[in-house]
Amino acid sequence: MIRLFILSCLLLLFTLLSYGQSINISLPVTPVIESIPTQWKGYNHGSSTNVSDYQTTTFSNAFSKMNPGIIRWPGGNPSNNYVWMDHLSDTGKLNLKNVLPFIDTFNVALQIVVNFGNGSAADAAELVSLCNSTDSYYAGLRQSLLNSSNPINVKYWEIGNESTDAWSFGWSWLGFQDNIHFQTGFPDKPFTKDEANDLYYYGGEFLREGWVEAIGGLDNKTAILGHTKFYSSALATDTIAIKFPTMDIADVNAVRVYRTPNFDDVWAATASQQDLYDAIANPTNLLPSNEFSWTATKVTLIPNGGLSVDDFILIEYNSIGHDGAFAFRDAMKTADASIEIGYNVKVENIQANNSTFQQDFAASPPNFMIKHPYAGGLTIPAIEQGFFSDAAFVSESKVEALVNFEDLWNQREVDWGIPNEIGLSLTEWNVALFDAAPANHPIRGITCGLYVADYWARIFEHGLNNVLDLRCINHFALSAQGNNFIHLLHPNTVFSVGVEGKATTMVMEALGEGMFPVTLSNNPQINVLTNDGQGGTISVNVDAIPAWGGVGANSEYVNLILINRDDENSHSVDIDIPAIWQADSVIFESLYGTMIDDTVFTTYDNSPFTGSTYSAALPAFSVNTVRIHLTNPLGLDEYNDKFTDAYIYPNPSSDFIYFTSKQMPISVEIFNNLGQKVNYQTSIGLNKMEINNLEVGMYFIRVIYSDKKDATYKLIKK
Repeated sequence: MIRLFILSCLLLLFTLLSYGQSINISLPVTPVIESIPTQWKGYNHGSSTNVSDYQTTTFSNAFSKMNPGIIRWPGGNPSNNYVWMDHLSDTGKLNLKNVLPFIDTFNVALQIVVNFGNGSAADAAELVSLCNSTDSYYAGLRQSLLNSSNPINVKYWEIGNESTDAWSFGWSWLGFQDNIHFQTGFPDKPFTKDEANDLYYYGGEFLREGWVEAIGGLDNKTAILGHTKFYSSALATDTIAIKFPTMDIADVNAVRVYRTPNFDDVWAATASQQDLYDAIANPTNLLPSNEFSWTATKVTLIPNGGLSVDDFILIEYNSIGHDGAFAFRDAMKTADASIEIGYNVKVENIQANNSTFQQDFAASPPNFMIKHPYAGGLTIPAIEQGFFSDAAFVSESKVEALVNFEDLWNQREVDWGIPNEIGLSLTEWNVALFDAAPANHPIRGITCGLYVADYWARIFEHGLNNVLDLRCINHFALSAQGNNFIHLLHPNTVFSVGVEGKATTMVMEALGEGMFPVTLSNNPQINVLTNDGQGGTISVNVDAIPAWGGVGANSEYVNLILINRDDENSHSVDIDIPAIWQADSVIFESLYGTMIDDTVFTTYDNSPFTGSTYSAALPAFSVNTVRIHLTNPLGLDEYNDKFTDAYIYPNPSSDFIYFTSKQMPISVEIFNNLGQKVNYQTSIGLNKMEINNLEVGMYFIRVIYSDKKDATYKLIKK
């Protein structure tokens, strides 16, 4: 482990004082459990997914353990030019027809990203009606197209995916980079974020000429803004459907075609972006205007002598008439006013002083803003320097950044006169993008496991505490063949659950249905580096062990998730379990690994439990769950009576209480708020019990009646 000497010195004294002491957790007798909305338990499952991948028992079992509530489809960047009607015949992929049995099988909701790249506001509104309308016309259309007349009832919609981010030029008519480049010797065209955002909101036209940097999934060819095609066989003529219409048919100069003969495709694979564009867009390659024509959507090539093997075509054109997000939103709301719509653009700093924009935004407000908080740029440098604890802290800093973002928009709602509350949707999130970490890199192992577990729990907590107004949360991504670490499941010949999938399963089994806060004492501190907001780093002390309580699908268990962010030391924890729960067993599970590669390990222990304290050792840099099995689950039902005719009175009381029931109480146990038994009585005359010996406070009274049934009551002692 590489550590800066100064950090080691800072930690030495604390280590001597703190390490070796057990961390203590006292669980509340009556946990106040907040339910987790189903739309927060979301996943991305794209249109390129093989249907056969999820039609297996192994997939079904693994996915069900993740407690899914909603899936986002048709996915990320491909959704920006996904024409759903064109894919209905592709029975092997997850199209709109065969996504229906998927959501039915797993009892999840559907969330849709509409085509902002080459679609229109009218197209998006028609899709909303197809999915949601109860009108007989759309019921019949669903039956004929989707084999089901029932409405799909899609509530959450997004207008495009990352449409004004730097890599979107290859997936949409719109995109943003600082500069658009041209031939050597010609000046760059600056392209500001405000310009991109204005185009997103208002629509308009964009001249697809030049090239941008090949980043974020773009390669050298797709980073050329026009439409390209390489010919491996000769053709007399060709008709090319433009990816991002509509082309201007009124302007005779709106389209240019370059034909590069004998194009070296092998050279192109390694050529610089500038050299590639210079070779293709050389003026000598311009096709005369009489050798091509165009409509609004297609270019027809009729070159003299035809098209030869190794010809390369570049079509540069003016793409016009696009609808903006305002138009999309208004049309979709007209189709179904009950849906929630999100804008997919980064708008933190735009139009702050533009009164016209503010008025237009207030007239067509989204229900939520969309963020994709990937952590790649912060995490990977840290772990490559050996600062694994710093990487584990990134999830916390990412969540706090979202709080700042929402605070900004809460103020803008007031300043701009926005009539509805704008929430936040995290429709993609993960530790890092796959292309940022090579195979066997440590981030693919326990590091990403810790990040994912911490992020799930922390974002749930902030949402339940109303610190964030969360609408949807979608991990990226659910499954894909291969062994990409950002995918939870790997439906290969040998099915496997990835590290992030294992961490997600642990979180969902522990907290998937609801959460409650827990307090740790003697929690050690660790020192981490974090961004200082000015391009440098600062060191901060943070808790080594963040922890949350909760319940999963099995209501017989109360659970804890404990994350050890300390990459050098294991820590012991003592958990005080209330006696009234009558716990009889505890399941302890741990996920940990090496920090030199992507190897991870899991341990699982299911042991009988007696006494009042459960102790566990948390390995260094690990995700851990403690699942406590209760034989008296009344503690999770707020101790309401099991019988409608049974209660105690007076309550609150200072001296005595009466029991009223058709049955005679034969024994009474009284527990304090820590679950400690403070009184026991087997002889109760006239259904009356004295309590004047109890101290002032809250108690729980468990009564066994003559018919052997029991009930538990909450009592306030005055």
